Amino acid sequence: MAINTTPQPSTALVIDPDGRGTVLQVTSVHNLDGETLAERLYEAYAMTAASGAELPAEITAEMLLGHLGEQHAACAEGWHAGVNEPSQDAWDAVRPWAEQQIRRLFPTLAWRVDQSRQPAPRGA
Repeated sequence: MAINTTPQPSTALVIDPDGRGTVLQVTSVHNLDGETLAERLYEAYAMTAASGAELPAEITAEMLLGHLGEQHAACAEGWHAGVNEPSQDAWDAVRPWAEQQIRRLFPTLAWRVDQSRQPAPRGA
């Protein structure tokens, strides 16, 4: 049997950077496959493309992790991206770019591990 070496989520009390006192900082741990990462990256940049702004030629792993952290924090605070859904044009432009970025950053990452987590095609 394989040993799970994934670190456990951690929490810490830290001083809020806005000076409001002590807050709880939570670091979560998720196992993400390539498909899931591409979807998260798409979510981070879909509205950028919808507004007509250029996508970066390449992102770094640090940029990706920053986006994941922001998305997780927003979800924890109750914010969800469903308010302004991107257009089909944004999907067509950003989704292939997101997949290309993930495959470039993590060439050995498993892809589409769990069929039940596949995103529904746009317009379905």
